[in-house]
Amino acid sequence: MQEVQEVRTVTHPADIEEDGSYRSNTVMAYIYTMEVNKKVAGEYQKVGEVQVPIFGLEEFGLEVEATGKDEDGLPTYATDSLNFVFGALFAACKADARNKLQPGTATLKVGQKIASSVAELIEKAERNGAALAIVREFNKAFSAYLASSSGKSTAVQAVLAGMTKNRPTIALSSEVRRNALLAQLAGFADTLNEEDAAKYQNTVLAISEACTGAVELDDSDF
Repeated sequence: MQEVQEVRTVTHPADIEEDGSYRSNTVMAYIYTMEVNKKVAGEYQKVGEVQVPIFGLEEFGLEVEATGKDEDGLPTYATDSLNFVFGALFAACKADARNKLQPGTATLKVGQKIASSVAELIEKAERNGAALAIVREFNKAFSAYLASSSGKSTAVQAVLAGMTKNRPTIALSSEVRRNALLAQLAGFADTLNEEDAAKYQNTVLAISEACTGAVELDDSDF
C-alpha cells in the first residue's frame, strides 16, 4: 500500500487569505509516493521514489465529489465510469512524472518539474496534440499537391505520401525515392503562403533530414 497525503498545492502566497483559508485558484491534490524501478539482469530493482501530485476529477471542472478512498488513499467515486476516468488520470499523472526523470533514476532531468497543477499536466498534451494536428494537415495538403502537381502516377504518389506518413520507412527507401521525395517537398514548399510555410516548417525539415540522413541497407548487411 502506498502512503497518500491529501494536500492543497498553493501556487502563490497570495492564495492564502488572512484567516488562513484558501482562495479558489489553489489546487487540491493527493501526493502519491511513486516507486521508481529499473531493470537489472532481467529483474526490476527499486532505485528511489518521487512525490507525484494526483488531481481529483473536481479539479477538471467536473461537478463530482469523491465518495471514499481506495487502499492507497486515493479518491473513489460514485460510478464505475467516474472511477475509470480517474484511473486514466492517475496513469497520466504518473506517466508525466516518469517521462521527466533521467533514465534509470529517480532524479529529474535538467529543467524539468513534475506537474503541480492541472494546467501544467495538460500543457504538454496540448502541445503534442497541436503538433499531431499540424502533421495531419501537412499529410493531407501534401497528398493533394502530389495529386494535382507532381505529374506522377497514382502508385508513385501513394509511395511518396506513405514515406511522409511513416517516416521510419524513409531509411529503407532507395536513394532515387528519397531524392524524388525531396524534389516533391521542394515543389510543395514553393506553393505555400507565408502562414502555411511557417506552420509546416518543422515537418518539412524533419522529413528532409530523414531523406538526406538515410542509410541504404544491402542484403549482405543482414
